[in-house]
Amino acid sequence: MMKKWFLLAAMLLPVALSAQTLSLKVPETVPEAAREVLVQRFTQMLQGAGLSVGEGGETLFLEATVTDRVQTPGSSSQTALSIDLRAFVSRGGEVLAENTWPLKGVGADEADAWLRAAKQVLPRSKAAQAFLEEVKSKL
Repeated sequence: MMKKWFLLAAMLLPVALSAQTLSLKVPETVPEAAREVLVQRFTQMLQGAGLSVGEGGETLFLEATVTDRVQTPGSSSQTALSIDLRAFVSRGGEVLAENTWPLKGVGADEADAWLRAAKQVLPRSKAAQAFLEEVKSKL
């Protein structure tokens, strides 16, 4: 029983200590598996920067635009997607911080290509760290 309380306290302590809470909004047009990966990756990014994810506070919006879609011909056709993933925090219509990740995914179908593209967002990348520093400085 004591282990359960310790684990619960260890999980809640970073949330209680963080200074700012952001909610995360991912478009419904993103397939479910890719959406889950994006939520996981951006949650890791935010928590690594000392921010928490939850309701209230500012909102981190994700916008995904498919810039190119190619379907290879043949019996084992593949779908290739080029996606611009824009993440931004806005307050009162003013964008406080933003970054765009150019992603590419190839898969057996469009949902698989989205999933492979979403996995390219790396929480510890230089682009992610620069974006998070900008977010923290503006909040």
